[in-house]
Amino acid sequence: MVSWFVRPFAGQEPSFYRAVTACLLAACLFWQMNALNKTYTTRLNYPIAWQYDSVRYLPLRPLPEALPVTVTGQGWRLLRANLGWGTPPAVLRPVPLPGTRYLPAEAWRRGLETAMEGVQVSEWSGDTLRLTFDRYATRHLSLALPPDSARYYTARFTPSSVTFRGPASVVNNLPDPYPIPASEMPASDTDDETDVTLQLPARVRASVQKVSLTQKRRATALRPGQRRASSNTR
Repeated sequence: MVSWFVRPFAGQEPSFYRAVTACLLAACLFWQMNALNKTYTTRLNYPIAWQYDSVRYLPLRPLPEALPVTVTGQGWRLLRANLGWGTPPAVLRPVPLPGTRYLPAEAWRRGLETAMEGVQVSEWSGDTLRLTFDRYATRHLSLALPPDSARYYTARFTPSSVTFRGPASVVNNLPDPYPIPASEMPASDTDDETDVTLQLPARVRASVQKVSLTQKRRATALRPGQRRASSNTR
């Protein structure tokens, strides 16, 4: 069987093999093009672009970058969608009110159908998208030593106050004055300036990352852990 198939190709000129190869490549190309003109159903992750007032609001949980959907369409369109060739993302425009909100299926399905023109979406990943937003808030707070250290030391900070910006639910609950972390306190009394790194809650930014601290022990205060000497009278 094999010899019967190979016999016509034996002993031919090189030009013959080049012609056969060209014919096979052309046949494969035409077959592939014909296959891509047919209709198929496949599942893909379609990219999403979110548009909202990012100056006044911020998401408290990551927004999904893509949605898994099952689509039906021409092979060429599905190939482009899978490879991301010239495929615009689906634009979703949520109303970023503070708190947890649910983007209804009608809203995000409409965005997908607009972006995926010529492709029919036959199955969705779910009915709603859970979104959590908050307003931006800004506060200008002075700095202070941790409560335990403030009993024994006075401090001078440079700068003396810092601007904090982040979710209103977090920024509005920051203590005033804002204490530096106890772990950043100098180990001993010193008049030299010490750089102190601020510890910030998640999603909160400060106008500076470090401040300079100069601390002095209070004249009438004992060192932490030191006991006052007592005298016994008879």
